[in-house]
This record gives sequence, structure tokens and C-alpha cells, in this order.
Amino acid sequence: MTIARGLSVDGLLAALADPTRRALFETIAAQPGITTSQLTSRARLITRWAVMKHLTVLRETGLIQTMATGRLRRHYAEKAALGPLRDWLAQLGD
Repeated sequence: MTIARGLSVDGLLAALADPTRRALFETIAAQPGITTSQLTSRARLITRWAVMKHLTVLRETGLIQTMATGRLRRHYAEKAALGPLRDWLAQLGD
């Protein structure tokens, strides 16, 4: 799995600003390899289409990777992608 290069703090903050997207990322980080169907069943108030759109944003930002296993799509968090955000927050703490 590769990590997107050149991630910006703005891009990361924008991707994680949405509470639904943030919840999906937290779920994926806690349960590596969770499928789109499993995520959809847990996100009871939004449609599968909405889950897929949120996953696209997370993927484009480099926060998750999606691997195809037959017909299933398994999702994995790229925690290292949070590095620019961690660095920025560390600078504020000094």
C-alpha cells in the first residue's frame, strides 16, 4: 500500500471535517480490512452511495487504501498519512 505524497494540512482537515467521513475513517482504522458492505450496514442513516462517496474522498486524500478481493472492497487506514497534520499540531504546541 502506498501513501499519497504531498498531502496538505488543508486537504487532511477538509477530509476529516465531515463527521460522517471522520467516523468512517475511525472505523476503518479500528477494523482493518472492513468491507464497504460492513461500513454501509454500520452507517444506518446514510445510503451505500453516500458511504462510497465519503470513501472516495478519504482515498483521494490518501487516508485510506482500498483493495479488491473478488467482489469485495476492503479498506485500510493509512495512519502515516496523518503525518503532516501531526507535524502542524506539534508546531502549534511549541
